[in-house]
Formats: sequence, structure tokens, C-alpha cells
Amino acid sequence: MVSSLGVGGAERSSAILSKMLLDSGYDVTIISILDDIVYDYKGNLVNLESLTSAYRGLHKRWRKFIISRKTLSNNKFDYIIDAASRPSWFKQWFINTFVYKKIDTVFVVHNYNLSSYFPNNKLLGKHLYQNSYELVGVSIDSVIHFKEKYGLEKGRCIYNAFDEAHWDMLSKAKVDVPEEPYILSYGRILDEAKNYSFLIKTYSQSNLPKQGIKLFIIGDGPDKAKIQNLVKSCGIQEYVVFKEFSENPFPYVKHALFTTLTSNYEGFPMVLIESLAMGTPVVSVDCKSGPSEVIVTGKNGILVPFKDASGYSRALDKMIDDRDFYKNCKDGTIASVSKFKIENIIPQWQAILPRKR
Repeated sequence: MVSSLGVGGAERSSAILSKMLLDSGYDVTIISILDDIVYDYKGNLVNLESLTSAYRGLHKRWRKFIISRKTLSNNKFDYIIDAASRPSWFKQWFINTFVYKKIDTVFVVHNYNLSSYFPNNKLLGKHLYQNSYELVGVSIDSVIHFKEKYGLEKGRCIYNAFDEAHWDMLSKAKVDVPEEPYILSYGRILDEAKNYSFLIKTYSQSNLPKQGIKLFIIGDGPDKAKIQNLVKSCGIQEYVVFKEFSENPFPYVKHALFTTLTSNYEGFPMVLIESLAMGTPVVSVDCKSGPSEVIVTGKNGILVPFKDASGYSRALDKMIDDRDFYKNCKDGTIASVSKFKIENIIPQWQAILPRKR
């Protein structure tokens, strides 16, 4: 069960999980709430939005509920993996009670910010999930967070996996990659979460613009105009290039000097894994959660204390000015993410999804 298979690290990870499971011998059906199918997946797809396009409002929601319930009851699934966002506790209680019923359900938490998965009320949150088959967080910190906050006994970390061969193929696609040196940021432009304002300000205060090293930003989102205006007010519009969202950012990632991450919170940012798998170091803030479990300063990039603006500007400069340091980081990128390869992650899913027939 997913919100969609498009535009986001959680969605890309769900698509990869479908391929991992099917390739391991599981029968896979994906129920997508929205008609946003971008990433490659495997299995049977039930697109609820497409199937209910003739309906509106409550009637549409009711039809989605009926289709979901029929799909689950007719196929007699052994497990449900719910990777969708779950911001409404009442809606989730209704789904747990009347849709999932007695099917063993694994709930996935893709973010350290729990508001998209748990209600604020701790008793309600515990009630919703204490009887789940399993709770999976995509980082160690996120698992500790939701277990402690809601007093839950269940909860384990299974990192998002990456498909090395598929990403390598995507990175070879012919696109208009800039010839001049550049650094890169990509993802949904939502400032409250991704803090592009911090990136623009720290980049403008660094020496990179003076050295002609541009910042490429790939993505769309509700705050794109706001960030573009900030670029103008900082007087660096000549050095910041905005490009629309691409389902294949890998050619740009592979040829960047390094990528950046300045988020206020994450779950397990796939930008880090995607970048390092392409041999590209990362300069990341130490936000909750994920970066500290991936980035080791001097080994595959730089981990900067959270919200340390001057420290982040210095880190950007160091990656350009200290060539030996940069080379050490670049040399360590690919090896640092080997534990996140499919062949190392799928056994962890197999351990919690034993075959029942």
C-alpha cells in the first residue's frame, strides 16, 4: 500500500522494494492511492485514483475503500506492507479495522518527523500500532524515536535498498549535463522540510560563486518561486540554475563535484545513497535522521552540525579548496554504501516475511 510511486525518496524506495520482493519469489500487488506512477516497479498495480476517476468527494473515497477491501479479500494476501503516509488517525483506524482486518500488516515509517504517520496523542498512536505485525523504520534514529515516544515494543530498522545495476544504467542516459564544474541539490522544493533557504544562504556566503562553481537545483515544489526570489535577493542568480524535476537525476548526480543536503528532518534520505553510489561525495547537515548513519567526514563527504550556517559554508569551501581531502572523500563513496545494496537488504525483509505456503 503506497501513496504513489512518483516524486520522492519514499516512493522510489517502495518501487525498489516491489522489485526486490518479486525477484525473491514473492507475489506482489501494489495498491497506489494516487495516480502518480513514475518509478519502475514490479508486480500487479491497482491504481485507485485511475479506477475511481469518474467519482468525486466522499463517493470517490468510498469507492477506493471498496476496491481496496475487495482486492485484499479476493487475493488472500499473507502480508500487507503499508508504506503510505498516515496523517489521519481515524482514517487509519478505519483502514486497520475494516480493510486490513486480520492480515499481518507491516507499517513502514519513512520520516523522523512522525506527523505523517502517528497522531500527536501518544495513547492513540500506541493503540493504532501496538498490535501490528511489525513496525519498520528506515533509520535507527527514527525507530528509537517512535518506540520511545509512543511506548511501543515493536520496531526495527531496515534501511532503504538501492538497485546498483539499474542506477548505473540510468546514469548513462544522454542528457544535457553541464560541462562547467557544479554542485547539486535535488528533490521536492518544500522549504519547511528541505530547507533550501539554508542552502542558498550558505552557498552565497561561500567562495564557490566567486570561483565560478554553480549550484544546480533539480526539482519542483510549492516553494520554488520563494527560493528563486531568495537567489535574486542574494545576488547570485548568475550562479544558481533551476531545472525541473526529473525521474532520472543520476547523470547529473554522477557528474557533480558533490551533492548537498540541508534538510530540517528526513527519514533516510535516499539522496545520500544515490549520490554516493554514483561516486559523488555529499555535504550534509546532521539532521534527524539518516545522515549520521551514512556520512563520515573525510571518508565520503562532510557531516556538518545541524543548522551551523558558517560551518556549512566552510564545508562547501573545503570540498573545493582541499584537493587531497576531496579525493579521499570521493575514493570512499561507493564502498561506503555497499551495505545498502539489494542483496544485503532483502534478507532482512525475508526474515520478517516468512513464506506461509
